[in-house]
Amino acid sequence: MPMTDNVIRILARYSEGLRLAAEHGPTSGVVFEYAFQNTPQGSGALGRWIDRTFLQLSAWESIRQRVQTTKDLVAEIVARRRAAGRTTTVLDVASGTGRYLRELAREKGGEDLEIACRDRDPHQVMHGRQLIIDEGLSRLTFSVGDATDDSSYLTPHDPDIVLAIGLFPYLQRDDQVRAVMRLSFSHLSPGGCFLCTTLANPHGWLAPWEGDSMAVRPATRSPETIAEWLRATGFACIDQRFSQPHGFALIGWKPEEA
Repeated sequence: MPMTDNVIRILARYSEGLRLAAEHGPTSGVVFEYAFQNTPQGSGALGRWIDRTFLQLSAWESIRQRVQTTKDLVAEIVARRRAAGRTTTVLDVASGTGRYLRELAREKGGEDLEIACRDRDPHQVMHGRQLIIDEGLSRLTFSVGDATDDSSYLTPHDPDIVLAIGLFPYLQRDDQVRAVMRLSFSHLSPGGCFLCTTLANPHGWLAPWEGDSMAVRPATRSPETIAEWLRATGFACIDQRFSQPHGFALIGWKPEEA
């Protein structure tokens, strides 16, 4: 059942994660980054136990898994392009704090890799900007943008990889999802790819602990439906991968001659 604001405030006295949730909001970038670190902190043994319980929620486990699988997939595509002597520009149209891309930049970055992160939430963007300063990531940028807005896809060089990770469950209307696909296809460089994720089941979504029993449930769409829409948009060689429990990653390629 949902964790109410009152319960969060009471437990925030003991648990660091719940303190951050009470101060910044349960879906804030600050809480996401804390959950990714997955190191229980709190007041005494009880506080650390509460914090460990918080960090072990299935929602956080799923998101941590999605971060890892996304980073691995993008790293695989970048490595393939490097082997062919190609530079890579990555555009993430719903990045949050861009955890998977920041990790990629630290581990696999270079002069041949540029990353642009866009998000609708200015707080996420500001937090992301501070993180890349702290982490010394000079070839990664953050700016405000909307994944359904054409201007948000403009980059100095046409992107070779466009990401829409964790976005589709927030888009209740199918035409919005298809608009993201269409805009990504339009702006991708020839031979580039679009990587997106979908939930086939709402299990593990953050809503069960956010405290809002009236919150809109995530939109679920099967990977077969997403693949069909990708093909209808013009993408080829659709590949389906595991992303997280009940979640799938799909990769579509823009033909070289497009």
